Amino acid sequence: MPLTKANFEKLKAGQIKPGQFLEIDTKQMAALLLTGYNLYSQGLLEDAQKVFESIAWLDPKNPYVNAALGSIYQKNGKYEAAVTSYTNSLAVYQQDLNTLANRGEVYLKMGKLQEAAADFRAAIDLDPQHRHAAANRARMLVALTQEALQLVKEKGVEAVKEVQRRITTQKPGR
Repeated sequence: MPLTKANFEKLKAGQIKPGQFLEIDTKQMAALLLTGYNLYSQGLLEDAQKVFESIAWLDPKNPYVNAALGSIYQKNGKYEAAVTSYTNSLAVYQQDLNTLANRGEVYLKMGKLQEAAADFRAAIDLDPQHRHAAANRARMLVALTQEALQLVKEKGVEAVKEVQRRITTQKPGR
C-alpha cells in the first residue's frame, strides 16, 4: 500500500490498520508474535510487553495480542490495564476460557466480585467436561471466594484482610 495522503487519512479514520499502512505481511507479524511469546515464556515481561504493545498498535483487535498484554499487566499488578486488554480480547473472541478466567481473577483481586463471578461462570459454562485448565482454575477461585465469604460471615470485618491475603497470594494467570 503506497504511503499516500489518502491512505494516511484512511489510517486516521480507522478504515485500515497501521500494519496494513506499513505493509507488514503475515510472516512478519508471525515473527513478531513469536518473539513476544518467547520473551514472555522466558520471563522477560518488560521486553515482551514492548513487543506486544507494538503489535497491538499494528493490529489493535488481535485477541491473542490483547490477551498476552492482559497477562503481562496482570503479572505486574496493573489490574486496570489488564482488564482493558482482556476485555479487548474478549470483544473479538468471547469464548476464550483463559482470558475469561484471567479477567475474572483480576476482577477478584480488585474486589469486583460480581464481575469476577460472571467471568468465572462464563468460563465454567464453556467447559462442561471439566477438561480445560483455565475453567478448572475458575472453579477453584469460585470455591476460594465462597470460603473467603464464609470466613467474613463467621469472623466479621477483621477477616477481610485475611481474605485479601489469600486472594492476592494466588498465582496469576497464564
